[in-house]
Amino acid sequence: MPMSEQSRRDQSTPQLSPVNSAAEASKVSAFLLGVDCFDDQRFTPGEREQLLALPQRSLQDKHILCWYTELQGEVVSAVIFNENEHRSGGYRLEYFGVHRTYRRRRLGQRLIEAMLQYCVAHNGRYIETFTCDLPAYGGARKLFERYGFVLLCHLPDYYYPGEGKLLYMKRI
Repeated sequence: MPMSEQSRRDQSTPQLSPVNSAAEASKVSAFLLGVDCFDDQRFTPGEREQLLALPQRSLQDKHILCWYTELQGEVVSAVIFNENEHRSGGYRLEYFGVHRTYRRRRLGQRLIEAMLQYCVAHNGRYIETFTCDLPAYGGARKLFERYGFVLLCHLPDYYYPGEGKLLYMKRI
């Protein structure tokens, strides 16, 4: 019996794995800072620091989660989220990215769905996240809205002059 298209896609979909070693954390950081992850490569100094530190910190801090998928030894998607500092059921999606070659293969959706499942299983009340208002981030905004995130506010000129922050929230 021929394999269905859905079965072929499921078999070729990489597994989502938590970062379990310093080497894996370094690979995730390199991916997130690399040219194939984010279309906008103008990182703020703080973003660069966070993208280097958060995957490593997830190894020691149980409130920071860093997961990734890999194909043929190459990281192709990653997500970093954490329980907020109040530890009262709020979570924050810090970063997620999908390698430009592997977009439109549901990898971003799988990251968001896995994060949502985790937050629900750990009695989460909401997830907050943010993105930039530049056109390059339109795909992220559409993905957030598809999963029920609501735009709360716009902070103009947040990252750089002419580059604002959009704050989203989803109640769970």
